[in-house]
Formats: sequence, C-alpha cells, structure tokens
Amino acid sequence: MLGGPFFTDDAAPFYLEEIGRVVNDFPLARRLRRVEVERSVLSAEAAAVGAASTIFHATFTPRLRGRERA
Repeated sequence: MLGGPFFTDDAAPFYLEEIGRVVNDFPLARRLRRVEVERSVLSAEAAAVGAASTIFHATFTPRLRGRERA
C-alpha cells in the first residue's frame, strides 16, 4: 500500500508501476506469488495512521503459545 501527502494523482502511476516492478523482480517474490502494489484509500493520512497503528501492534498482534510444560 502506498500513500501519503507526496503520493499525488500525477505521481501515483509512476510510483505504482516502478515499485511493483522492483518488488516483483526479487526471486523469492516471483516464486511465491505476484505482489500487488496498490494506492492507499487513506491518501494524505496514510503515514499518520501507519505510525499510530505501530503503538497497538504489540498489544493486538496474535501470538503463538509455546508448549505448556506438564
């Protein structure tokens, strides 16, 4: 997802095409599946929302529990 105040309508096609090409040129990405690079619906607020969400990451990210000892 790409967005932010510098991701304007004029610049978007260039960013989407070039970043999509570079990301999918990695051998590992090609083997697994094609990575779709898309425009964020948040536009100018994307960076602020992303930064704010990192605060909650540790609390709300699912964790795998290890084996319980008997």
